Amino acid sequence: MENKLKKQQEQVDKHQVMITALIQQQHQKAQRLTQNATIPLSAIDDIDNQLRKQQEQIDKQQTSITSLHQKQQTPTSKGVVYVRWGRMDCPGNTTELVYSGYAGGSHYSNKGAAAEYVCLPPDPSWGPKQNIRAQQPGLMYGAEYEDDILFNVKDRNRDVPCAVCRSSIQSTSIMIPARSTCYPGWDAAYHGYLASGYYNQPAASQYVCVDQEPQTLLGGGSSNDEGKLFFQVRAKCGSLKCPPYEDDKVLSCVVCMK
Repeated sequence: MENKLKKQQEQVDKHQVMITALIQQQHQKAQRLTQNATIPLSAIDDIDNQLRKQQEQIDKQQTSITSLHQKQQTPTSKGVVYVRWGRMDCPGNTTELVYSGYAGGSHYSNKGAAAEYVCLPPDPSWGPKQNIRAQQPGLMYGAEYEDDILFNVKDRNRDVPCAVCRSSIQSTSIMIPARSTCYPGWDAAYHGYLASGYYNQPAASQYVCVDQEPQTLLGGGSSNDEGKLFFQVRAKCGSLKCPPYEDDKVLSCVVCMK
């Protein structure tokens, strides 16, 4: 954003210099016209036409300057939201915290489970039908780490926090698996290790990026309550091309913004 505003300001300055030069030309020609009474009428008409064209150019330049100033002063409508899994805070790279909460989802053993991980807020607000009972409901559980070494927690079964973050500078985000850095032109929100459910469990899951320095949920327990689980993800050669991938290696990840 700063680079874009700088370029716009350079354009404004350039246009202002052109306007000043054109006005000076007008004044000089007007002075010559008043000092030389022998100038033929056709020459005077030519000067008038030139002055008229120059005035049109000045008006266009002034309109352009005004438009650039308005763009600089108009608040941006850009913004992108992403979830930082395994953390209660947002990185300091132009992002703000929307809320921090609890990672959750369906139970790993449920065949009809929803696949997604969700970031639940710490302060739920209930609707008027909160006590209605259905015979076949969906269920929401909390989430636990299932790898104490990779996720650097004291033991397995620690509860997982999450943070919903927003950047007002960028307008899009993407999670790139198997990368620890972004491609040129993109800014890294955070990087870490790819996580998912265990491949042999009944419930489907998805791939998410857990921060490289994960935290545990404040006030959360370490008992094996199960629910939505976070396992490491390793590369498996075969249909996955090796190289560049290597069999049984833990995959990294990065969340990038632009």
